Amino acid sequence: MDSNIEYIDAYFQRMLDSEEIRRFEQRIAEDKVFADEVAFYLSAKMSLKAEANQEKKDWFRQLLSQQAPVVHIDHNRSAKKAWLYRMSAAAAVIICVFLAWYLFFSKSTTPRQMAENYIDENLKTLSVTMGVTDSLQEGRRLYNAGQYDSAVRQFESMIQRDPSNYLLKNYAGIVYLKLGNYEKALQYFKEFQNDTLYSNPSQFNQALTLLKRNLPGDKQKARELLQQVRDNDLEGKEFAQKWLDKW
Repeated sequence: MDSNIEYIDAYFQRMLDSEEIRRFEQRIAEDKVFADEVAFYLSAKMSLKAEANQEKKDWFRQLLSQQAPVVHIDHNRSAKKAWLYRMSAAAAVIICVFLAWYLFFSKSTTPRQMAENYIDENLKTLSVTMGVTDSLQEGRRLYNAGQYDSAVRQFESMIQRDPSNYLLKNYAGIVYLKLGNYEKALQYFKEFQNDTLYSNPSQFNQALTLLKRNLPGDKQKARELLQQVRDNDLEGKEFAQKWLDKW
């Protein structure tokens, strides 16, 4: 039971990868007992939002130990009807709790979570031109294959040969962001800011990196950058506006 608590908590804390999320949601659809546990978790979390995480988990453990009554099904018709009623009621409760969770927690997404969601959804791949086999394409392919160390070496090598190519610096910054080397990512994104030839997401990417790094002062600096993106109609304006509205 405790392992399920940690597993459920990891899901709602966005600590699972995409495949684990898929399996979690599939299990909810197929496993009624597990779905009941998730429903009780959400109910507990909503009731104790202001409490510490450990207190929430302890309270949830107590709830789980007290709920899940054993239903004895007789072979007579009335008992079967009662069982079906309980099943329908349980399903209705789960749906209501999930709806409440969506309405409640979707509004409380933190700026760091918004940045993580953006990275997961929008920086999965770099565009590759079919039939082209130059060094730039190889760097993109390595990135798309998840070979980030090799990809960054490829881009770094190209930057050494062509220091004025700011697009390469943007790619290097993205790879370093995925690697968790936020200082190098910021360095390259700031250099890319000097480029005027391309649609430039430099300031948005800097804000993204600061939110992901989450050191003291990073959140405020990221907010200022997002405001600049919004006010100056820079690339990433749509996301910047949405994030600022939820700040």
